Amino acid sequence: MARLLMLIIALGLLPISSVYGKELKLALVPKFYSVFFDQSKNGCIDAAAQIEGVECIYRGPEISSVRLQDQVINQLIDEGVDGIAVAVTQSKYLVENSLKRAKEVGIPIVTYDSDFDASINGDPKNFRLAYIGTDNFELGKSLGEELKKLRPNGGMLIMQSGRPDSPNLNLRLMGVRSALSGKKYDIPPGKLLNNEQGWTEVREPLFNFDQLSQAVKQMESVMKGKPVKADSFIAVGGWAQNNDALYRDMIAPFQEKINDKEVVIVMTDTSPEQLTMLKDNLAHINVGQNPYEMGRQAILTLYKIVTKQQYEEVIYTPVTFCTPQNFNTCEKRAGM
Repeated sequence: MARLLMLIIALGLLPISSVYGKELKLALVPKFYSVFFDQSKNGCIDAAAQIEGVECIYRGPEISSVRLQDQVINQLIDEGVDGIAVAVTQSKYLVENSLKRAKEVGIPIVTYDSDFDASINGDPKNFRLAYIGTDNFELGKSLGEELKKLRPNGGMLIMQSGRPDSPNLNLRLMGVRSALSGKKYDIPPGKLLNNEQGWTEVREPLFNFDQLSQAVKQMESVMKGKPVKADSFIAVGGWAQNNDALYRDMIAPFQEKINDKEVVIVMTDTSPEQLTMLKDNLAHINVGQNPYEMGRQAILTLYKIVTKQQYEEVIYTPVTFCTPQNFNTCEKRAGM
């Protein structure tokens, strides 16, 4: 009987509210509001609109802060939401605070974009029911492989990341290092490259703590070659390009360096603004994620969990490879 009821609901023959006596409120909690995460909001809203009796709540902090994110999750628990999808800012803190409370009151948790890391001292399955997002290690490998195509003989590299304790970003750093060194690392983010297969990191990654203006300033120092000089730059997120005006003003004096590949620029993400920058030859390649699909699948997965349907425990969303040469076709794929 229960299986038949779920089938009737899935076919849209009976509103979910008729069964549960209320509208299901499913929440999507980003690391912070941004160009990237706001695309996941659109996926969340569209998924909820397809299921009668389901509401998408998109709520997060204005800036990247695990404590502020924790406060948002606690607010959602107080409001009695039926499920929460969270992009993990810092694993241990959330597990020991708001997510522990969510588990105690029976609110199902899934992660999206960023999963738990080893700091939780346990299997992520003990703390969340599913992960939806990019395979972050493979994304990092892709960034490294694309750099190798543009600079096949190796070079001097600087990478840029957000926070040093960000689970998904550390996986991406490890992926880049694995691709360039040919080595396997046991623990993210791997080890600093030191002339492995011709690749050396001239310093530890530049951490911008998700501050877009800081990301632009850091990238400007790379382009100037001061205080350290590098011929390759990989950003494992799209920070600097998420402020179109700042990025264009910063990069304009270095157009000749970009054209001559004196500094090869490999960026993550493919927002419409970023693709326009790529078309204008303000970077060499962008490897894009699909935050819209992350948000959509997160809500669909939570819905299946709450209504006791079968669901996938891991859903890897696709990546897209965009260059100035394939801009027209890439734009369509990146807009999925």
